[in-house]
Amino acid sequence: MKAICISLVLLVISSQAISQCDKKVYWYATKGDMLDTSGNVLDTRFDSIFLETDPQQITLRFQADRNALEGTVKEKTCEWTEPFRNGKTVYHAIVFIDDRSSNAVFTVEAKDGKITLLVEIEAREGRKFLIYIDGHKEIN
Repeated sequence: MKAICISLVLLVISSQAISQCDKKVYWYATKGDMLDTSGNVLDTRFDSIFLETDPQQITLRFQADRNALEGTVKEKTCEWTEPFRNGKTVYHAIVFIDDRSSNAVFTVEAKDGKITLLVEIEAREGRKFLIYIDGHKEIN
């Protein structure tokens, strides 16, 4: 009986975590770091940062910048043990930057409720962007 209850709880948690990846989510932050390939901080930016994710599209925008980074999702992996608390989603996308397309990887990851977004854009080789997510809102 105990094993059945544990299995049911795990099934419910897993289905909630997977459904999180199939919804539109607005993420917001106020700080982001530009990193080199070794993980050293090259620059820090304080601004209102908005990320919108859904199964087909991903959009990243800084309030001070009129241009948004938009991408079409090619592939997505979703591995959450607790929705928005522990796990990650990795979006492989095509973005347009400097009037040309480029491959990009957006990784939303949470550890004990602390959520980050790591953005790696092929056209920005040698630089990564780490954004510290302050909150999120699911849109049905």
